[in-house]
Amino acid sequence: MPKSSLIDAHCHLDFINFDTDRAEVLERAKQNSISDIIIPGISVNNWEKITSLCEQNKKLHPCYGLHPYWVNQHNDRDLTKLEQLIKQIPCIAIGECGLDYRPKQADKKKQQYFFEAQLDIAEKNELPVVIHSVRATEDVIQQLRNHTGLTGMIHSYSGSYEQALKLIEMGFYISFGGAITYDRANKLRDTASKLPLTSILIETDAPDQPDSAHQNERNEPAYLVEVFNTLCKLRQETKTDIAKQTTENTKKLFNLS
Repeated sequence: MPKSSLIDAHCHLDFINFDTDRAEVLERAKQNSISDIIIPGISVNNWEKITSLCEQNKKLHPCYGLHPYWVNQHNDRDLTKLEQLIKQIPCIAIGECGLDYRPKQADKKKQQYFFEAQLDIAEKNELPVVIHSVRATEDVIQQLRNHTGLTGMIHSYSGSYEQALKLIEMGFYISFGGAITYDRANKLRDTASKLPLTSILIETDAPDQPDSAHQNERNEPAYLVEVFNTLCKLRQETKTDIAKQTTENTKKLFNLS
């Protein structure tokens, strides 16, 4: 277990998967030195629950966005609601937004439209963005080039080392999750070992993407320790330095006190 506290930079704690034991999940996270949890929004239907959870617990931090996976459910009214919501309720970021080019996903042009619209909202309101990018890193980079004032994170990073360097140069952070704990993820592990530590975040993406020690189980914030331990094995810095720096990076990006 790390001596310094860690932050789970991306966890869907609002999902129904946690409805029966959320308090216990939070307690286990606390026992494993997880000080704070960032909760990204995926659709209009989730925003109210995220707000409620974060109002009850100051260690949970809300983001509001429209996820590309559900893009066929989104409409322009949702974008208006998003703009209205962030004026009424303080949040730390716009997202989860982005592009997902796996087979059978929504139309690419429709995804790009909602991604672009959310980048505009983030830029206008001076908020960072939480970006979902699957098989779409080059297109994400191209869209971000039109928004030079933005910062944010690429969550559960799956692009190349070279693309990561481009994103870092543009002011973005690269976030690693359970995928780096698998021995077969050679390229991703190599990228995690070489990027500047000042640009790295760690996350669980719970309840999805469990680490190798919890395959086929529900993921949860306490398991962030597995991601952290793997990152420590891959890198040269001390565990203390990696814990401190990734926590500091997350606080800096999301303007957490």
